[in-house]
Amino acid sequence: MRILVLVVLFLVVSCSESFPPPSAVTEFRVVAARVDVTDEPGRANPSPDDDVRISVLSIDRGVAEDPEVPAFTPAPLQWAFIPCVPAPTTIGPPICLEAIEPCSGCVGAPPDDLLATPIVGFQVPSAQDLEEADASSVLLQGVVCSNGTPSQDAILRFLMGESDELVPCEGPPVIEGRAIQGRFVAIAIPIEDDPADPNFNPELLSLVLNGGVWPPPYDLGVPRDAPSSGCAADLADLSERDRMAHPRAGDDPSTINLAVTPESLQTFTLDDQDFTEEIQVSWLADGGAFEASFSFITDPARSILTQWRPFESVPEDGALVRFNFVIRDGRGGTDWVERGLCILPAEPTASPP
Repeated sequence: MRILVLVVLFLVVSCSESFPPPSAVTEFRVVAARVDVTDEPGRANPSPDDDVRISVLSIDRGVAEDPEVPAFTPAPLQWAFIPCVPAPTTIGPPICLEAIEPCSGCVGAPPDDLLATPIVGFQVPSAQDLEEADASSVLLQGVVCSNGTPSQDAILRFLMGESDELVPCEGPPVIEGRAIQGRFVAIAIPIEDDPADPNFNPELLSLVLNGGVWPPPYDLGVPRDAPSSGCAADLADLSERDRMAHPRAGDDPSTINLAVTPESLQTFTLDDQDFTEEIQVSWLADGGAFEASFSFITDPARSILTQWRPFESVPEDGALVRFNFVIRDGRGGTDWVERGLCILPAEPTASPP
């Protein structure tokens, strides 16, 4: 049984005539949020009076090297959030009833740290305050901007429940020559139903590429300022085995096996029935193509296999692909990791005699 996702990430985006698959990262997106109870790291759903820490994952398509324009991916971020107790509504977007103060990190000022990402913290209201508001969750609402500044007017209108024709971010751009992009975000954080058996974030255990370990130099992530072009130079000092682990243009699809820890699929009781969590996997890449955008890990399995096909052609100096793997347990728990591969040109074919 698939459990209704209780942590919902609402993204307000403009319509277009056609859409790429959700796995294809073609523009700036906010794709996940992870909640940790401060005194119990890894615990996803807080109890009243708990302090929480929320990390927000933003991704974008990589940009080619340009001596005039820094290749940050995403571009420098600015954000503004307001945590609140939600109004008791059953339809439409969530609406704030009462703000929660104070909030650390809720406003990302013009960045002196071009690599900063949203990490905010606040204290969940008391059980009495939540009961008076008939609230079983708290909200974190706001805007994340890439290369721009949050629009205060748009944020206020968004908090009031509006969503049409709102532009979340405004200029001037942090980096001239890069577009300003932004997303409205609303994160519903469920209050723990059973403090004696709390929900924890799932944990991504390993990623296996074509049956082997993920090759360096992007086996622990991709530098934020790494351009999408010229990655072949990053492979120069690797062993022949590690270089060959990076796919070439036109190769057959690569297999990627994602595994979670045994404890990631928790059992829980709902309405006197026992369930085991199911892990949803989101496959995301800014190049090539996954065979699926989403997969599910169901008990007793603890891993899932998918395929990813590289580009048909790339420049001589290679093309860097950023991968993001996001897992969710359907009850508020989330985890993610980033990896990268340098796609090299196809091997030259021998001329016939």
